Amino acid sequence: MTQRKRKPVRIKVDPELIDIVPVFLDHRWQDVASLQDALAHEDSSLIRTIAHNLKGAGRSFGFDAVSLIGERLENAAARSNWPSIERFINRLIAYLERVEPVCE
Repeated sequence: MTQRKRKPVRIKVDPELIDIVPVFLDHRWQDVASLQDALAHEDSSLIRTIAHNLKGAGRSFGFDAVSLIGERLENAAARSNWPSIERFINRLIAYLERVEPVCE
């Protein structure tokens, strides 16, 4: 079975921020690794902390989807809803794999 290529998600980024967006995205990948580790250890407190930070960071850079995923992840962690937590981590991964920042 062939895997179909998903369409990129192009995000318009403020020209003043475009140079630091790669660092922002690298940090989100680090968050993914931390979230996966916290999920493996069922550490809902750490997941809530990371998710809360995602909520604020995403909107600051114009990545509203990161904020929305962070919000949902934080809510799932507050209930220790492990299947939902895993689903939202996977959504974050899928988003980060497809996102393409553009400067206009």
